[in-house]
Amino acid sequence: MKILVTGGAGFIGSHIVEELVKRGDTVRVLDNFATGKRENLTPFAGKIEMVEGDLRDFDTVKKAVQGMEYILHEGALPSVPRSIADPVMSNDVNVKGTLHILVAARDEKVKRVVYASSSSIYGEAKARVKKETMPPSPLSPYATSKLAAETYCRIFYAIYG
Repeated sequence: MKILVTGGAGFIGSHIVEELVKRGDTVRVLDNFATGKRENLTPFAGKIEMVEGDLRDFDTVKKAVQGMEYILHEGALPSVPRSIADPVMSNDVNVKGTLHILVAARDEKVKRVVYASSSSIYGEAKARVKKETMPPSPLSPYATSKLAAETYCRIFYAIYG
């Protein structure tokens, strides 16, 4: 399979990359290294294709998505405190960046996009284990941006499949 991992240099993304490489998939990573680390991808040098760029740049996203069958979208600007300090940046990366991924995936006829949301969309839910059926209650710009992006994913799936 041909798989794009956004945020592939991050903690979760790099572990996904590791497993995909082990399986023998063709892996491309899109990361701007704002929070991800180059050394997380060092073990996969020569085994993956790297696109260094930002989710907010649609041309970069189109280039990264081209020819891919699946997208595992881990790329985001994490951190509740950072989102409180700069909610516009959090929205730009997490919402606009996701929208860029979805539009490029639609145009490229990608089979499936898997989006990594956040438990923060549920706020201070009393349940220890959070379930997707719980009502969202975001308490920060970060959580709100992840919920908005999740909603875009649902809408794109409903409209475009």
